[in-house]
Amino acid sequence: MSAWNSIRGGPWGNGRVRSQADPFETLQVQLSLARLEREIERLRSDDEVFARAHHLRAAVIAYGHLLGEACRLAGVEPVPAVGSSVGRLLAVAELQARGWDW
Repeated sequence: MSAWNSIRGGPWGNGRVRSQADPFETLQVQLSLARLEREIERLRSDDEVFARAHHLRAAVIAYGHLLGEACRLAGVEPVPAVGSSVGRLLAVAELQARGWDW
């Protein structure tokens, strides 16, 4: 019953259902995170890529921005340093704790 109360705004509720993130937007972010994660792994493993460091840095920055968007959609408090490896790790751990998977 407490889950129902949290959706309705408490035990007495106000009749309005709390808005949730668009599931299609959530899915799009999850798919983009998966694609970028694969791209980062490909870049890290391939020594023959032209301008590898530049492409890797761009992919990691894009991944950090997507993690910030995922945190916003999941209602996670913004991680102050999503651009850092520790910030990304904390954001991923929090999203996975909330059931996100990519």
